[in-house]
Amino acid sequence: MNIHSVPRPSADLASRLLESALALFAERTYEGTQMPTVAQHARVGVGSIYRYFPSKEALGNAAFRHAKGGLLAELTRTTAEPADSTREEFAQIWQGFTRFAGSYPAAFAFLEHQQHDTFLDAESRALAAEIDAFSTGFIERGQQAGEIRDGDPLLLVALALGAFGGLLKTIRPQLITELSPEALAGAESAVWDLLHRKT
Repeated sequence: MNIHSVPRPSADLASRLLESALALFAERTYEGTQMPTVAQHARVGVGSIYRYFPSKEALGNAAFRHAKGGLLAELTRTTAEPADSTREEFAQIWQGFTRFAGSYPAAFAFLEHQQHDTFLDAESRALAAEIDAFSTGFIERGQQAGEIRDGDPLLLVALALGAFGGLLKTIRPQLITELSPEALAGAESAVWDLLHRKT
């Protein structure tokens, strides 16, 4: 069950439960969070959570799809306009990541934990594969254009995301949008240098 299948009158409560779950998963990890703790964080009775999410796995999958789907939507928005070069497309993707991380720090931190293999269902794995395809597609286009270094696209994506995650750990995600334009541009340039084929 995901957020979109919750009956309309109860959508606000389901959303609150998902936000509480994401906050706790980001802070304590999925494995370290119990269902009663999520209910307490959302200020509802324990029984309420089971009306929307019949198990911890159902809640974890709904939270994953809520976060991953939000990230994919943001990346899709920021890359809607065709880019003139691989470097410009990278700038669009960077903007999407920084905007999502700054607006939804708990969701981004949860995704960054890479702790999902123990509970993801087929629908969640399909969504994860969709965003992987988005990322590797960018790398492959850049390699074909001669602008991105050779190598396994998934590995190059992991290197870039690792650098971005390291930046967020240093400054905290919710503050990334408060960095000066110069600082953000410098960080973007440094991550691009990981990917760029040197001439």
